[in-house]
Amino acid sequence: MKSLGQTLAIVCLALIAGFGFNAVRSDGICLDCQWPIESQADAATANPLRISLKRAASLYKKDKAVFIDARPVSAYESGHIKGALNLPWAKAEETCFKILQNIPVQKTIVTYCSGEACELSDLLASFLKDLGYPHARSLHNGWQRWKENGLPQAYPEG
Repeated sequence: MKSLGQTLAIVCLALIAGFGFNAVRSDGICLDCQWPIESQADAATANPLRISLKRAASLYKKDKAVFIDARPVSAYESGHIKGALNLPWAKAEETCFKILQNIPVQKTIVTYCSGEACELSDLLASFLKDLGYPHARSLHNGWQRWKENGLPQAYPEG
C-alpha cells in the first residue's frame, strides 16, 4: 500500500510540475484552444464529403464548380462567395429543385457555411449526393476561410 501511495504522489507531482512548466513557457502548448482546421488532418481524409480550400479555390478560378451557401438568407445577403447561390439548409427540401434545376448532375457543387462548429454545409452536401449529385462537396468553415484568404466575395451595395 505504501508503494502505491508513493507512486500516486510522484505522478501527481509530475503532473503539477509539467502543467506548471507549460503555463510559464512562452511557447507552451495551448490546452484549451480551438485548433484551426488547417492544423488538423486533411479535411478530405477525415470526411470524404469535404474539399480543401485550395481545391475549392482552384475549381472556382477555373469555373469548374457551382458554389452553394447553406446559411440562412440573411447571412447570405450580408456577404457570400462571389457568384454563389443560396440554398439555406433549413429550407433545402422546399427550395432545392428551384435552385438545382439548371445544374447538371455531373457538375461539382461546393457547399459552405461559416464557423468551425457549422455543419450546414456537410448536411447540404450529403443531401445533394442523395439527390443524385455525386460530386457534391463541403467546404468546412468555408465563408470564414474564404474571406481570410482574400478570395472573391460579394457584399450588398451601400
